[in-house]
Amino acid sequence: MQISVDVHNYMETLIGAKLAKLEYTNKYTNEQLADLACIALNQLRPVYIRHDIDFLSGLPEEKLLKLQEQAIAALKAAETLIEDDQRKDRNHDDIPVIIPEHSDDEELQWYEEPIVPLKSQK
Repeated sequence: MQISVDVHNYMETLIGAKLAKLEYTNKYTNEQLADLACIALNQLRPVYIRHDIDFLSGLPEEKLLKLQEQAIAALKAAETLIEDDQRKDRNHDDIPVIIPEHSDDEELQWYEEPIVPLKSQK
């Protein structure tokens, strides 16, 4: 099994179908469409499924309409962010570079806890 092949988020299908319409493709660049998709999908609860046809055959119509309404609302909210994007005239030379002050080889600070406890701590 491969998650990216066998399982997908149905909300991606809904958002993708909406973004493929001329009202979006004529108005936004590919970069903006990708941003719209990310912003919209981050607002939505994922609905993971294996096969669209199996999912849709068992889904009540009112639930499908609700999912579509949620997708449209998320896209409208995302559009406001894209249209008001402060980055559109940004010169790429102005992007700050942040250099971390520590390396990954350093020991943890006293207030940090490892994600996986060491065998000696068990």
